[in-house]
Amino acid sequence: MRNLTVVAIFLALVVACPRVQAQTPAAKSPDASASSIANGKRVFAGAGCSACHGAQGQGSTLAPQIAPPPLEISAMIAYVRQPTGKMPPVPVATASERQLADVYAFLQSVAPAPTGEALKGNADNGKKLFAAYGCYECHGRQGAGASTGPRIGPPAITLAAVLRYVRAPSGQMPPYTAKVVSDQDLTDIYTYLKSLPPPPAASSIPLLNQ
Repeated sequence: MRNLTVVAIFLALVVACPRVQAQTPAAKSPDASASSIANGKRVFAGAGCSACHGAQGQGSTLAPQIAPPPLEISAMIAYVRQPTGKMPPVPVATASERQLADVYAFLQSVAPAPTGEALKGNADNGKKLFAAYGCYECHGRQGAGASTGPRIGPPAITLAAVLRYVRAPSGQMPPYTAKVVSDQDLTDIYTYLKSLPPPPAASSIPLLNQ
């Protein structure tokens, strides 16, 4: 599995960025009432999100699919405030945290049925498959990243988001069809990566605090 670019950075933001991990509060599920979903739809359009991500968050040539949201709500809010790549920041004046929570609820409500979420993963088998498929060659033995690929372990994104990206990646990473890697194998790999400890917070590394 080779280098992931803008989409992967978006999907793996919390994993790749210890600053966000350290500063982002524990995620809470947004109120998914009919009114919050309706308001989220209005904010999504009014803030210009639909212009790049599509009216239903389905993605376009300008930006990736974000329905269902690939990040937890707190991480999504942190990202839209300080995004990477070409995405402009969304200030509080444009959308408050409550409004962003409504957007999150809207994206959850329009999301297609998740792929592979019903599968049960086996971490031990996933570890073997991670090596057998050569994932470690770009992402390191424990998904900690290398010169050719970013950190992917433990993943902070959903299994459905991983399956979507692996099937149709961007950048230099080649696509892995279901004929090459089954959903079950990817689920086992995902479970293995989820079992790994998170990277240390930046505040715990002395050299970064001098």
